[in-house]
Amino acid sequence: MRIVFCDDDPAVPALLGDCLREFFTAGGLAQPEYKAYSSANDLLAGECGPASQPLDVAFLDVEMPGLSGIQAGARLQERHPFCKIFIVTAHDGYLDDAMRFHVFRYLSKPVDKARLFRNMKDALWQLAADTRPVVIETGKGAVTRSAHEIVMAEAQGRRVLVRTTDQAYPSTQGMKHWEKLLEIGCFTRTHRSYIVNMRYVRAYTSTLVTLEFPGGSCTAYLARRRTQEFRDAYLLYVEAMR
Repeated sequence: MRIVFCDDDPAVPALLGDCLREFFTAGGLAQPEYKAYSSANDLLAGECGPASQPLDVAFLDVEMPGLSGIQAGARLQERHPFCKIFIVTAHDGYLDDAMRFHVFRYLSKPVDKARLFRNMKDALWQLAADTRPVVIETGKGAVTRSAHEIVMAEAQGRRVLVRTTDQAYPSTQGMKHWEKLLEIGCFTRTHRSYIVNMRYVRAYTSTLVTLEFPGGSCTAYLARRRTQEFRDAYLLYVEAMR
């Protein structure tokens, strides 16, 4: 695991690093690799180049010389889509901008250690869920994708169409299989024929859920008897991502 910090005040990465070392030690977990940057430009040069290593968690200040943490976070997420990004700032006026690129958490300075620990626990759980391998059995063989890449599963007769961020796969596995397999917090069933990834939900009405993903969009039916259940699950998911 790799964790980076980006703040023009060196005291902040030092404090966060000390807290996280305590967190991983208390949990009996292996210590990640830590790296600190003093500017967004340095961060992007080190973490978004062709030779950059996988990145799991990033803590970004907002106001820095050159690019802001918001701008850097959006670029960082393009290169590392699974990375959980924490915005760490003394100002709350950037929340809307941060939410636009699905920042994982928004932490206020001075950072509360107990809250940091709770949020890191959530980040580790979400990383495990996002990167969990999912095997899609098709009539021509099998394809392995990560849970993060699955937009929705749609029942079509005895088969299920599994739509990912770049392709749709006709799966020979039934809906019961997919409902069990996708028992992850970001997935919910909207209809007997649909399971959707709430990460990609952009709008919903009393009968339809609209999902958007890089390069496309799709819709899923929302059963009336599931409307309140879906609404509650979606609001809980959105709140958990704040």
